[in-house]
Amino acid sequence: MPREVDADQRLADIAAATIRVARSAGSHAVTIRSVARELGGSTTLVTNYLPSRAALILNALDHGRDRWQAALDESLARAATADRFAAVIEWSLTTGPDEPVLRALILEIVANADREPDLRLSLQRETTAFQRLLLDEARNAAYADPEHVAGLAYLLVRGSYFAGMEDPARWDESELREVIQAALAEQPRSNSGHQRTT
Repeated sequence: MPREVDADQRLADIAAATIRVARSAGSHAVTIRSVARELGGSTTLVTNYLPSRAALILNALDHGRDRWQAALDESLARAATADRFAAVIEWSLTTGPDEPVLRALILEIVANADREPDLRLSLQRETTAFQRLLLDEARNAAYADPEHVAGLAYLLVRGSYFAGMEDPARWDESELREVIQAALAEQPRSNSGHQRTT
C-alpha cells in the first residue's frame, strides 16, 4: 500500500524548495524541473500538486504570506489605533531571511503578469488588499489626506523592493526605513487628530 502523503506538508516542502532554488540561482531559475531536482524527485513530485511555474511561484508566496500575515496581526494587536499605520509600514519593511527571495518572486510576478492570468489576478488581489490596509490605517492615524498618504506609502514601500534588489549595498533595510519614515513623517495630520509620534 502506498504511503499517504499530506498535501499541505507537500505544498510547504515545495514552497521551501522553491525559495532555496530562487536564493541560490535567482528567481528566473525557478522552474518545475529545478524545484523537483531540489526535492530529489521527478517533475511529477511537483506537478501532482502544482501544474505550472506560475502556480509554483504563487505557492511559495502563499506560504510566505501566511507568515507575513501572522506577523502583521501580532504587530497591529500591540499598537494603539493611531500607531497602527506606522506598524504597517514597519512590518512591510522588516526583512527576514526569506524576504529578499520572496520579494524577488513578487517582482517575477510583476514581470510576467501580462502573460500569466493567474499571476495577474494574484497580483491584483494582493495589491488591492495592501492598498486597502494602508488607507484604513492612514484614516485611523488621522492624516489630513489619508488617500494621498496611503498612495505615497504604497509607492514608497513597493519602490523599496525594486531599490533593494537593484542596489542592496546602497539601499539596505535601515536606509530604506529612514527615507520612507522621513517622507511619511512630513505628511500633515488633521487638527483633531493625534499628534505625530516619533
